[in-house]
Amino acid sequence: MKAAPWLEIIVGATLVVALNVASQLLFALGVAGLGSTKPGSGGTAALGLLVFNTGAAIFLAWVAVGNVFRGVLLWPAVVLHAVIACALLWTSLSSTPRES
Repeated sequence: MKAAPWLEIIVGATLVVALNVASQLLFALGVAGLGSTKPGSGGTAALGLLVFNTGAAIFLAWVAVGNVFRGVLLWPAVVLHAVIACALLWTSLSSTPRES
C-alpha cells in the first residue's frame, strides 16, 4: 500500500518548515516505507509503519482523554492513524502466503 508512506511524506514535508526533529523523523519514516512493496523486501518498512501508526493512534487517544492538551484536530488524527494502521495490517495479512 503506497498511500501510507506518501501520507507520511506529505505531512512530514509540511512540518519540515518548522525544523522540528519529530517531523524530520516522520518524513524519513515515510520515505523508508516507499521501498516496502518491492519483491524480496520482507515488508520490514511496512511493519515499521504499522507499529508507528498504531503507537501514534494510542498516544494521541491517550492525550485526548488524559491530558488538558486537546485540540480540534486531535480526534481526527487518532482516527486517521488508526485507519492507516488497520489498512497496513489488512494489507500485510492479505499478502502473506498461506499454506494449504
